[in-house]
Amino acid sequence: MKQLFEPVIFTDHKSLIWDYHIYTDDYYKGYYHWHQCCEVMFVHAGQGNVVVNQQMYDIRSGMLFFFQPYQLHRIYSEVSPECPFVRTIFYIDPHTAGNLLQGFAKRKAVFSALWQGRNPCCGFDLGSSAEAVEWVYKNYNQCRNSTMEEDPEEITIMLLQLLGCLGTGESSLIQAEERRSLRYSEQIMNWIEKHYQEEVNLEQLAAETHLSKSYVSRVFHQETGGRLVDYLTARRIKQACRLLSTTDTPVEQIGIAVGFPNASYFNQLFKRVLGTTPLKYRKSN
Repeated sequence: MKQLFEPVIFTDHKSLIWDYHIYTDDYYKGYYHWHQCCEVMFVHAGQGNVVVNQQMYDIRSGMLFFFQPYQLHRIYSEVSPECPFVRTIFYIDPHTAGNLLQGFAKRKAVFSALWQGRNPCCGFDLGSSAEAVEWVYKNYNQCRNSTMEEDPEEITIMLLQLLGCLGTGESSLIQAEERRSLRYSEQIMNWIEKHYQEEVNLEQLAAETHLSKSYVSRVFHQETGGRLVDYLTARRIKQACRLLSTTDTPVEQIGIAVGFPNASYFNQLFKRVLGTTPLKYRKSN
């Protein structure tokens, strides 16, 4: 499993990390991860899915995704030369963005709701506003490339324009996602959310989702592109990180609390996934 926590390093006093028109047409393997800052991804082209908050969203042209700091998510795309995955991603510290938006009360309120809201919808179908976002991004990218220094004013303008697109007319939250029936994978993730601290019983999970044991893992992989065991591990490790950062609970007890009764195995798995031991993670956080 790829390292879960991927810190975004803002070097040289940069306020925003900008990756424009990332093009992938040969191989894209999704993985579960989170960052310490906000991540915003706009899809120019592609197909696949995004898993976040025990929900799955379809990837398609004109979709924009907003991931909160430390929010566990997975992006998976089925790519080929005929169907490339093209996206623009930028990272920004929410407090930095809040400072840039001072004096723009309505836009700042939208941004605050995005990064501080509880269980918000993370996907936006921009509809006809997608063309406006394409223009906003292209214009900002040209401005960014025309100067050697980052311009806070240009970042502010880009954020104001983007937030305006999110808050108008057809640029609404994906209402259809709220009306449709849950996919099997979402039912599975909801069950894990309630039981990940326990010893996961595949028979019980299968019974509650009305699936066979052999089909549970298979349908999860078919729908999300990822393995059920990787999702369960990611969810447990993320909770362990939260407890290590916010409590003085002994490491062994934290392992038990998140579903790893064997202290040695918890330490080994934590180091394999995050590249450091639980104690070192606690000291650095």
